[in-house]
Amino acid sequence: MLTGVLVAQGIGFLATLVLLVAGGAPAPTSTALLWSGAAGLVGVIGLGAFYYALARGTMGLIAPLAGLIGAGVPVAVGMVAGEQIGASRLVGVAIGLLAVLFISLPGGRRSDAEQRALRLDLADLPIVVVAGLGFAGFFLFIDRALAEGADIWWALTAVRSVGLSTVLVAAAGLVLLAGAGARRRRVADLFGLAGLPRRALIGLLPLSLATGLGDLGGNGFFALARQADLLSVAVVLSSLYPVFTTLLAALLLHERMSRLQLGGVGLAVLAVVLISVR
Repeated sequence: MLTGVLVAQGIGFLATLVLLVAGGAPAPTSTALLWSGAAGLVGVIGLGAFYYALARGTMGLIAPLAGLIGAGVPVAVGMVAGEQIGASRLVGVAIGLLAVLFISLPGGRRSDAEQRALRLDLADLPIVVVAGLGFAGFFLFIDRALAEGADIWWALTAVRSVGLSTVLVAAAGLVLLAGAGARRRRVADLFGLAGLPRRALIGLLPLSLATGLGDLGGNGFFALARQADLLSVAVVLSSLYPVFTTLLAALLLHERMSRLQLGGVGLAVLAVVLISVR
């Protein structure tokens, strides 16, 4: 898992660096860079909490609740800050948040393990909060960086630099915490190398490359959407990505969608229509 994260973060960093040099935008203020770095830090922490939830088997509730917190907090902050949003768009934002919740729930028939995953243990509640606030913090801090005049590629380069550095430092810390005799095994476990042939690792590289570029594209398009519209609108529309993930899983992997997920897709379409009305 860590191998994929590192490759994705590294590809994203190199791609933003190339785009930054090609664009030739002037360097932003130190304040804008600090906000961008903060976005990278909280974003990777939220992602780490999200992956930790996957490992604990609590995905059934972590995904929708973290998505709701990640989208809902920036919307609330934007409105408190005085964003003027029309009645129809406001309804669209509310419906979009509900769509994020519905579509993120696991679909199809559920095994006993999946049923247990839908019962949130109180010990897992901090994971929900950390993951959700990490995603929310990314949206809010990027918004602040752009407000301070940062060019998109300067901001995203800072995001990737801090994100990649954080992952490397965390991995090094976990390795050093292991005993001298267990460090090789810890490295193999962290990077998913245990029992994995070299050919399989090479085969994962194109997927990691696509993941890194896709994640970069998502960040970049969110920044462009924020420049074109309100924070609350850009955040909700960006948070509807589980709709496409679920639809692709149904089309390509033949996964069955639950009634709630189908309802979430319908709500997402309605939300987009309402938000588009100015």
